[in-house]
Amino acid sequence: MKKRASLYTLSIIILAELIGLSVIMYLRYHIDRQTQLFKVIIEQIFEIEDDAQQLRGLLYKYEYHMASELYSYGTASMEAQKNLTRTELEIRNQIIKHGQLMQRLPKGSEQASLFRTLNDDVLNYLNYNAVLLSMKGIENRDEIKQFTDAFILPLMQRVNSSIDALLVITKSHIANSQQELSVHLIRSRIICIGALLLMVISIILSIAYSHKTLSELESNNKFLEFKSELNRIRISEIQNNTIMGIAELVESRSGETGQHIKRTSNLVHRILMCAKKHNKWHDILTDEYIDFVTRAAPMHDLGKIVISDTILNKPGKLTNDEFDIMKTHAAEGGKIVYEILGGVENMRYVEIAADIANYHHEKWNGKGYPCGKKGTEIPLCARIMAVADVFDALVSKRCYKLPMSYDEAFALIQSEAGEHFDPEVVELFLEIKDEIKEEF
Repeated sequence: MKKRASLYTLSIIILAELIGLSVIMYLRYHIDRQTQLFKVIIEQIFEIEDDAQQLRGLLYKYEYHMASELYSYGTASMEAQKNLTRTELEIRNQIIKHGQLMQRLPKGSEQASLFRTLNDDVLNYLNYNAVLLSMKGIENRDEIKQFTDAFILPLMQRVNSSIDALLVITKSHIANSQQELSVHLIRSRIICIGALLLMVISIILSIAYSHKTLSELESNNKFLEFKSELNRIRISEIQNNTIMGIAELVESRSGETGQHIKRTSNLVHRILMCAKKHNKWHDILTDEYIDFVTRAAPMHDLGKIVISDTILNKPGKLTNDEFDIMKTHAAEGGKIVYEILGGVENMRYVEIAADIANYHHEKWNGKGYPCGKKGTEIPLCARIMAVADVFDALVSKRCYKLPMSYDEAFALIQSEAGEHFDPEVVELFLEIKDEIKEEF
């Protein structure tokens, strides 16, 4: 009787061990399968995001070359035409890459449909721009604007919307993957508890393997979070590099090499940090605001893209009519910022960048342009940009003037406090003049 009971007990123990081992083996297989699936999803997600952002950057580059071609007087340079053709070829190659990527997506999926729509819109955009080029000429500017408003801008908005939708879907995939990981984690715990209840002799093995399983799941979850943050940083870098590239191209049209935008951005940052040290404008000067203003400073002259080379590079003094045209670059710059960054970047950053481009030629006494704002009506970021921009222009060589000495430039800035410039900004600027002399 005891022998029979022992055999019965032993059978139960062996059965419990077999079930426990089966559970462990299944758990291991399930983890390996989930890990492979998550790796494939992650790689595909970031390939789609990177592909979409590259296409957006190429379209911005193409739009710049188109604007340079359309708003130049006479025949554009061969180099400008080559740049336009080269960029169009890059865009078409990117569309081919889209097609290859689409083949790996599930047929009929929302992503595949968005890719197809995006490709069609981009091809139509290129075709419409070919029509737009045939309308080039100063006498056709109204027709160009009407055609652009009717066909080009809606297409660009659709393209941006498609790219944004792709990014939203990929982020949704990340969220779903994280949710699946959480569900899988809970399920694994339940399985481990069941294995522990069934196994008596193998309990230590079950606990050890459960701990290993949980560690692997948590590691996968951390990996997803890390890749998501890394991708966010990468997208931000792509946008910043694109913006800096456009700003440097605009500067190069007027004979600059990109140093002007770097120097003015440096000056703006130094003034902001000096203001923060003295606790000035403490309700405005958050770390985020300082970062946004510093990053937006290079875009202050984006509006010069619409000014012809004839006026932009004129060696002598501009006529009244020419100066009136030159003054339009401020308002145009504000519009371009919204067109480039609207719907893509943080709206607070977009507003600051637009304020800098639009109002950096306003004067404290209200005699500036384009709106004649005065005093604190002018946004703080634009008042700081005005000092940095004028100082760098004074000490730099231009096609229409020789550089001024630093001491003369500092004296001129000081004399214009309360007239051209915000007196408080000038005071901060003069406080760091020794630092400026050492670095410039």
